[in-house]
Amino acid sequence: MPIRIEKAAVNGVAGWRKRVEDGSLRLRLQKGDPRRLFEAERESYHQVARAGLPFPKLLEEGKSHFIVADAGVTLRHLARAGAAHAAEFETALIAAAETLARLHRAGFSHGRPNLCDICWADGQITFIDLENFSSKRNTPDGHARDLLIFFFDILAERGRVDEVVRAAARAYQAQDRMNIWGRAEARLDRLRPFVPALLWLTRPVAHKRDFRGIPGFVSLFDAKA
Repeated sequence: MPIRIEKAAVNGVAGWRKRVEDGSLRLRLQKGDPRRLFEAERESYHQVARAGLPFPKLLEEGKSHFIVADAGVTLRHLARAGAAHAAEFETALIAAAETLARLHRAGFSHGRPNLCDICWADGQITFIDLENFSSKRNTPDGHARDLLIFFFDILAERGRVDEVVRAAARAYQAQDRMNIWGRAEARLDRLRPFVPALLWLTRPVAHKRDFRGIPGFVSLFDAKA
């Protein structure tokens, strides 16, 4: 079976080749028709290119594959690179927060802006992976969902609200012209009554990445704090 995502190059330009996903019954039940999802993602790359948004350029297209330009190292890689790269990670994270806010101001949502879907190279942020991009999410509620996903992944990675996280929050808020931060707070407030039970139920796995950031995440988006 061919590798779904692999390094590639077009006319000397480094990139990544993405193929149609394996159409097994399990994946069809989980995600839907692979061909439809592949074509939707391909069209999304055309859409964001027409809008001049910070996404990689399509270098090549075929019936069952496309190649996008390499966009640099992911923020998740930088976050795990150790103390030697701590300052670079903070700079990149602040730039990512600002760029996400500008994306929202332009009327677009990414769909799933995790740290592994945001790249950093030459002082520029580029979003990658448009599998969750949808015109239906290009709304203030979609932007708020983006914001919550972005900071949840940051806090899952770091485990606490520290000055780096606060700096990223300030960077987004400084570019926020539609009160998306307030909308995100309101969404989380609706879930807040269930948080104590959630924390109690997840105590055995509270040290694991996807759970350790929950307390900080809840406090970061507390409108009353």
